[in-house]
Amino acid sequence: MSRTLGTLFTALASFSAGVAVGLLVAPQSGKDNRRWISEHSAEAKDWVEGKSHELLEQSEKRLGKIQHEIKGSIPDLYEATESLLFDESDMKDVS
Repeated sequence: MSRTLGTLFTALASFSAGVAVGLLVAPQSGKDNRRWISEHSAEAKDWVEGKSHELLEQSEKRLGKIQHEIKGSIPDLYEATESLLFDESDMKDVS
């Protein structure tokens, strides 16, 4: 999962750097560029938040599935030892 997040952040940083360079060499005025950045940064923020929520939900589903599979493959310790009975004489022999 951290690999996916790293890739996502690298892509976002690369995109941001490309936008910044593009704006520096753009033939528009600074005021127009600032307005464009303001409008699109909110969109980018929403996109990143949406993707992070999607990744979180997918991760939680995968972890839940793994937990369920592990629980199904390991017997319940209480049930497995429920029929075992010890009395005091069994405890004295343990030294």
